[in-house]
Amino acid sequence: MKRLALLLVFVSIFAQETTHTVKPGDTLWDIAGFYYQNPFLWPYIWRANLTKIEDPHWIYPDQVFVIPPSPEESLGTAPAPETTAEVPPEITPEVVPETYTYVPQPSKKTAEVISMVKSEERIFSEDLIHRAGFILTEELPFWGKITGTEPSGEVNISAYKTVYIDRAMDVKKGDILTIYRPGKNINHPKTGSFLGKEIIVLGRAEIEEVGKEGSRCRVIDSYDIIRKGDFVTPYQPQIAPENVTLVPATRELEGYVVEVKNYQTHTTPPHIFVYLDFGEESGVAVGDIFDVYQERVVGGKKMPDYTIAKVQVVSIFAKACIGLLRWEEKVPMIKRGEKCRLVMEAR
Repeated sequence: MKRLALLLVFVSIFAQETTHTVKPGDTLWDIAGFYYQNPFLWPYIWRANLTKIEDPHWIYPDQVFVIPPSPEESLGTAPAPETTAEVPPEITPEVVPETYTYVPQPSKKTAEVISMVKSEERIFSEDLIHRAGFILTEELPFWGKITGTEPSGEVNISAYKTVYIDRAMDVKKGDILTIYRPGKNINHPKTGSFLGKEIIVLGRAEIEEVGKEGSRCRVIDSYDIIRKGDFVTPYQPQIAPENVTLVPATRELEGYVVEVKNYQTHTTPPHIFVYLDFGEESGVAVGDIFDVYQERVVGGKKMPDYTIAKVQVVSIFAKACIGLLRWEEKVPMIKRGEKCRLVMEAR
């Protein structure tokens, strides 16, 4: 019993003393990568700080979070006093919801529920717009790539790690770079027409020192696992709209889900991005909300359409746009080729 009591005290002290003060640009993904060397363990930090984090999409500079022991450290530790010593506490990622929404009552599925954006409030951070990636109709010119790590041999690179790039010309200390990986060609699910090339944004890096033939950088943001050979290009600041109000749609606009980014791998948590077939000429705006729906026929009679997801536009390109999945029915899951319609417009 004495050993059990001492162990409980040790665990309690560890939990109290291990904290992280949020810096500008931090995400739960980055913080988990730093403390656990595994960014996919971000839910452990979220659940340990539920009173401070209303939504995992949003954390703010100077917030102080408790960093719980990693799952590996938790294995074999003593249970809380109210449980029996024979049954250690079980921490599993499955208690975390699969999708995230700002809506207090996710069981409500009306268009009004999704109007979570208050007037005069920034609807998306610059960071979120950046991590959504790009859909480009032209090739992104080669600028540079990651050629090594410090220490050497790092395979999975995350925030706060040091990397080397093969670029020394026209750069200086302090320059910010986008780290990316070319994705697949994005084609329309019905017509097969080419909508653009997917550019998967993995994070950002800051140049620390420039050499004769290359530069040393520090990864300051990681949205996904970064690896040697991934590409870099100068970072272009993203415009995050402010003073936006959502109103019911005043026009009919229907289209299709083109792709669901990282749906199976669950990377870039807690964000799931959806590609829609609305480009610059469609008139869509950042902040617009689309219902993803399925038609229903029962007994040979057409029934009301069934909404299975809501997507809010994050960025717009020549022939397609990228939206953030705000809400989704667990069954059936949203997939390529689903129909969508505009339900709310950003003003």
